[in-house]
Amino acid sequence: MARILLVDDDPIIIKLYQIILKKTDFTVDVATTGETMMLAINNQKPDLILLDVVLPDCTGLELCSRLKHTPEYADIKIILVSGTEVTSLHVAEGIDIGADDYLVKPFDAKELMARIKNWLKLKMTEDELKDKNIELKKLSNHLQNIREEERQLTAREVQEEVGQMVAALKMDIDWLGANMPAAAETQKNRITHASETAKQIIYTIRKIASSLRPSMLDELGLNASLEWQCKGFSSENNIPCFFKAAADDEGISKEITTTLYRICEKSLKNIQQHSGATLVKVSLEVNREEIKFCIVDNGKGFAADKQKENAFGLISMRERAHAINGHLLIESKAGEGTTVLVIVPKR
Repeated sequence: MARILLVDDDPIIIKLYQIILKKTDFTVDVATTGETMMLAINNQKPDLILLDVVLPDCTGLELCSRLKHTPEYADIKIILVSGTEVTSLHVAEGIDIGADDYLVKPFDAKELMARIKNWLKLKMTEDELKDKNIELKKLSNHLQNIREEERQLTAREVQEEVGQMVAALKMDIDWLGANMPAAAETQKNRITHASETAKQIIYTIRKIASSLRPSMLDELGLNASLEWQCKGFSSENNIPCFFKAAADDEGISKEITTTLYRICEKSLKNIQQHSGATLVKVSLEVNREEIKFCIVDNGKGFAADKQKENAFGLISMRERAHAINGHLLIESKAGEGTTVLVIVPKR
């Protein structure tokens, strides 16, 4: 059942509202000042407010602005009601501060009901979309967790089972090489080559396992994992990549640790493939309230309209950040490099 808050210091107008709304299913509350309005809202959040522009202790415009700048109350629909002639400038001023509609006294009952029903219908639709987005966010987070668990399991199987079998094979090859002194030179060369091949396979298995889910991510934490990632990037691409670690990465949840690691992974891959950078700086900062993670390169950058070319990659990173209640910001200009910044509330 929708809840409507009537805010007016004129008892006649309040009575008129109540007569018009009497036959509806709405729950109706009344306030006569800005102070009592805020008390009523704190006690029970309404879906819609009919707010007089002039009140004894403040103006409706001030109250509207205050509510719309308070995240907890920003979704309340507000219809400003004025007892004087309303010009287009008045309407523009009201809309600018966040009002949803403007009504003039004396108002027609049918018009009032039509506007109330219209805004409440929109409010209901917005609430449904908000609920769906919350559900999708939870689902996305759940799927990311499942994917990471599967990667961890696959990495362990590759490392422990396949890796151990290849290691055993290399030991047998090396034994043959050491215990066949009379073998022809060609045979010895083949045995040596087989041993080296097995060694490369072991290295490749370890690399694949680490790319799936590096064990240090769970064992040593975010600082160590990001430093290892930056060193690997520098080694493979011959591009200096410096990491500035947080003073303390204790207490960062597994979800945040994994997300920031994957965002770094994707960002470094983008730098490798597209930026032409010669220097990369990665930093992690942790304080009591939030975590800041930043990746800066001195590459060719891109204009804002070029983000569409890598839309899916950027969407993926933004969705990862959103899943942990964070925000991902990307700043870039052609010829001036790119900055990727993730800000996450610490939890």
